[in-house]
Amino acid sequence: MSVGDEVEYSQISQDWRHRDNLTWQIPSIIVAIGGGLTAAAFGLNIDPQYICIVRPILLGFGALLAGCLTFALAQNLWYQVGSGEALIRIASPKGSTIPNDKLRRTLNRKDFHISRWDFVKRLSVRLTGSAVLLVLCMIITSVLVALFVWSIIA
Repeated sequence: MSVGDEVEYSQISQDWRHRDNLTWQIPSIIVAIGGGLTAAAFGLNIDPQYICIVRPILLGFGALLAGCLTFALAQNLWYQVGSGEALIRIASPKGSTIPNDKLRRTLNRKDFHISRWDFVKRLSVRLTGSAVLLVLCMIITSVLVALFVWSIIA
């Protein structure tokens, strides 16, 4: 491995570790904020004439925030998979058929050469803690959306 490859390998490894920390922090934020807003929506002593306004606002905000953070978690995992691919490419011998291209830090998924289906297959086949956290966040988001819809209908 050349000096440039070693530097790039080190930087991508640091990026991967940083994203792994984020992967474990995002669900805790979703649980804390979602749980707090749900408890506030159903536990506060609100005047009955305002409950039909306050409850959907609290639950809607919780659902929106949980949805955004779940999307951020999925995107973070996507980049982790891409970083892992880049690390394999850099560490592979120069004579191999795996191209040694650089990992670009953009939102363009084509840069990682990983299709959506491949990403889903990798997360489902190798059921890691990160994949379980993503599923957990999707369930929490779905529950918050269902509560929000229920609060509007009721």
